[in-house]
Amino acid sequence: MSEAVTGEYHIQVHGANMDVLLQSPREYELSAHMHPSDADSAENNTNMVLSPMPGTLVSYAVSPEEQVVEGQELCVVEAMKMQNIIRSPRKGTIKSLTVDVGSSLLADQLLLEFEDESSSSSEDEAA
Repeated sequence: MSEAVTGEYHIQVHGANMDVLLQSPREYELSAHMHPSDADSAENNTNMVLSPMPGTLVSYAVSPEEQVVEGQELCVVEAMKMQNIIRSPRKGTIKSLTVDVGSSLLADQLLLEFEDESSSSSEDEAA
């Protein structure tokens, strides 16, 4: 009888890099009852927006210090003659735009950064 392969893997599908977690049916069932780790929480609250694919940065729809909401258009990346709208994963304030419009992009290249949520809430309390 062969042993099931489980664990974390980094894969590439159609040029997009992604991390996947393979679990046995029992691991999956038990994971529903576990609390997320601090590392998982930190990943979900990232301050970075990365290019999901290689291509060219066509335009930014935001500027530094602009307040954005979740789902708002941030920029447009062209790949294989198709324009892909990159939307905000969360609400927040744009800290910096890290790539010049017209530049070639690699998959997972940093496109823009958000202000750190904890520092902006501290500033609000001080005001």
